[in-house]
Amino acid sequence: MGLMNTMRNRMHVILWILLILFIGSMTVGGLVGGADIINQIFGRVDVSRAIAVVNGETIPPDLFFHQLDHRLEQARSQGAEVDSRNLDFERERIFNELIEATIINQEIKKRKISVTAEEIYFELINNPPPTLKTIPDFQTDGVFNQAKYLAALRNPQGDEWRPIEDYVRQYLPRQKLFNELRSGVYVSLNDIKNEYIIQNLEHTISALIIRASKFTDSTFEPTKDEMENYYFLNPNEFEQTEQRILDYVEWAKSPSKDDSLISKQTAEDILNQLSKGSDFAQLANEYSEDPGNRDPDGKGRGGDLGWFGSGQMVEPFEKAAFSGKKGHIVGPVLTDFGFHIIQIKDIRTDKENQKEVHASHILIKIDMGPSTRNHIRGQANQFLFDVEDFGFDEALVKNNNTFKSMRPITENSSFIPSFGYFTEPAKFGFNNKIGAHSEIIESDQSFVIFRLDSIIASGTKEYESVSNQIRNKLRNSKRIVAAKAISDKLMEEISDGNLKEIAESNENVEFVGPVSSNLSNSFNKIGKHESVVGALLAAEVGQILPPIETSQTYVIIKLESREEFDQVDWEVKKDLLKKDLSNQRENEFIRNWIKRMKDESEIVDNRNFFF
Repeated sequence: MGLMNTMRNRMHVILWILLILFIGSMTVGGLVGGADIINQIFGRVDVSRAIAVVNGETIPPDLFFHQLDHRLEQARSQGAEVDSRNLDFERERIFNELIEATIINQEIKKRKISVTAEEIYFELINNPPPTLKTIPDFQTDGVFNQAKYLAALRNPQGDEWRPIEDYVRQYLPRQKLFNELRSGVYVSLNDIKNEYIIQNLEHTISALIIRASKFTDSTFEPTKDEMENYYFLNPNEFEQTEQRILDYVEWAKSPSKDDSLISKQTAEDILNQLSKGSDFAQLANEYSEDPGNRDPDGKGRGGDLGWFGSGQMVEPFEKAAFSGKKGHIVGPVLTDFGFHIIQIKDIRTDKENQKEVHASHILIKIDMGPSTRNHIRGQANQFLFDVEDFGFDEALVKNNNTFKSMRPITENSSFIPSFGYFTEPAKFGFNNKIGAHSEIIESDQSFVIFRLDSIIASGTKEYESVSNQIRNKLRNSKRIVAAKAISDKLMEEISDGNLKEIAESNENVEFVGPVSSNLSNSFNKIGKHESVVGALLAAEVGQILPPIETSQTYVIIKLESREEFDQVDWEVKKDLLKKDLSNQRENEFIRNWIKRMKDESEIVDNRNFFF
């Protein structure tokens, strides 16, 4: 009875975890978009407030926001700071997961894939959902106990298993769909053998390298007529979406002198505790704001910095640490990071007779306090009031502010120079008219007020703005043509296979070799390219391969030697290679299938109505 009560008490948690697991990866589907199961979970499907519509099928906002809340709560519980960038990332990820899941579920219905009660029971016995394995009643000494689990499964005492069965009922059709898709992926014995050769057999080569960058004289410069003709014949290359130009005034969020004094006083209070015999490591774990003071499991390191020599720490810190004696505590020491209290744990000299120090520290950062924040925001508020009363330009004069102009942004611009990741400018710019100003918007480093200065219409970019782009493209094209011509000519001249002599007689040709590598790694000065790998797989030892194009380069390669094929090692590894290669190709096939299905679907994105 205790076990069943545990199941019932945790069922709402289990159900949500199953939902998260179900939606939380690229290969997801089945549950989302099914009106029956969504109605069971939420009690309704409000189609008038769909956050998205996929081929006529709605995704309710409730589902999206429950997913988002769970992800953010999970991140916070792990100590992560949820800033605007993380929030936007999770919104985007969850939205795409729900879209993909809905499309997959629609394909399941289209193919009429279903499961029987026997298949559900078989799945529960042989592949229990991971979250059930975490229930203590199904564990022995913290490890999942299959016998306990099966005993509970075979002796139900109510409807506690129904949500789990519903989950499996939705999950299995998706698994069947992917199995159907995977069945079209074939890996031949030759594919596996080639993969073995790529990973295990060392190849030794010599090569002639003809780089396009070597051809630098003026004959490779495009003429004005060539550039203009290219511009007019290739207008699609120079299409631009609509853009906005914003002006802005900002107030930096920086600590005040008072904030610095508060941090210093905190450091001195800690010093006082240490002088009375308090344990340094305990105080470091309690007070230090150094993010490096935490192990991956969240435990404190006691402020330990390990051993370090001269030049490894910022100057004020190093000077204080190297001037102290073993066992001494020095500080507060001010650096760009804040105030440090330093414990000199030990001193030694290294092999070069250079001094090293083993130290721990407690870092107290100088952060902007609430009163400072209110003061800075108050300045922005005053400016905003004056904008309302006198206009933007007059407010600049009255408040002794200056504005800056932002480079043109598109509707999807998210990285803004001087701000970093910042999506608010695009949201403001594309939802207002010229001359409009924003409310106060907070970035990571400042408070900002924007004004929409102008709009750049979509269409073909002006020739002058892309002329350098065209010049570089045509110049590179001419150079690569010249490199190919030289490589073709050299290939005709090669007779005895002495590549080095040929390179010495041509200033545009570079010789490399002999160099060795397996084909999964790169060759010196050549790099790693699929075209080179494919050519070497098919080559005979001693063969000189026709010119191969790589990145702005042509190479003529001679296969000097190839490591002997180890039949015994091949027999040991081939089954695992087959499994890995099959998984790789199957996953790639499914990813491409999902992408194609998304591209072919009609998707209505209503996120702008919600955030």
